Amino acid sequence: MSALALRIIACVCMLLDHIGYCFAGRWPFLEPLRWIGRIAFPLYVFLIVNGFRHTSNRLRYALRLMIFAVISQIPFALLTHPANMLGKLNVFVTLLLALLTVWATDEMRKRRYTKFLCFLPTLAVYLFYYFGLIASDYGMKGIFLAMVFYLFDGNRLLTAFGMLVSFYHRFVLHYPICVAVFLLRRMQGRAYAIKPPSPVSTAEIIQLFCLLSLVFIFLYNGKKGRTPTSKAGAKALQLGFYLFYPVHMLLLFAIRRLLA
Repeated sequence: MSALALRIIACVCMLLDHIGYCFAGRWPFLEPLRWIGRIAFPLYVFLIVNGFRHTSNRLRYALRLMIFAVISQIPFALLTHPANMLGKLNVFVTLLLALLTVWATDEMRKRRYTKFLCFLPTLAVYLFYYFGLIASDYGMKGIFLAMVFYLFDGNRLLTAFGMLVSFYHRFVLHYPICVAVFLLRRMQGRAYAIKPPSPVSTAEIIQLFCLLSLVFIFLYNGKKGRTPTSKAGAKALQLGFYLFYPVHMLLLFAIRRLLA
């Protein structure tokens, strides 16, 4: 299965997910579309890491993600939280941060004196999310998942396990964080009670469908797929996949308004 095929599957699953998001409240039989939609995000993260490995210009790749993050914010906010346009940032922001984290980690691993500190970029981004300095679609799940694809490339068992940890990291990290906070508070002479994590939500149970994405990822053959031979055609196809995200959200927003 080529990278082009993965992109098409990701786009279709994302579209189905957002159709379910918009209209399952009106037509409950559409709810299973949201389950299918869980396949999309891991595919996009995998493609980001794969693109990092194969792109000829990583800076240009990051700038392209940043540009489409800006373009996509209004459509994303209109569809999900129109009352607060910047309350939560779109998935392009998550993918951009995932790319930058992998890039920084990769650079640090190459150097003798920083390779043992290569976890710091992931930790820094995690702290930004943990303390609410940034909020984006899928958030830290995307960063952890990108690191899984980067570090465990080719190891199916570790990739599957890493995906589960990425999506359910709040349970994995809950007690280590609580213990760290407890010790800090005790050093300050303040009390702190360690509480169990909140119960698993319905949305988190549905998130298990993300594992289906591994079927497609493990079938990836390392090839680009049949893309246009001309440079202009290849660029148009590339931009088309990027534009699909904001354009389809605007269309769904308009349809939802018409049906309201």
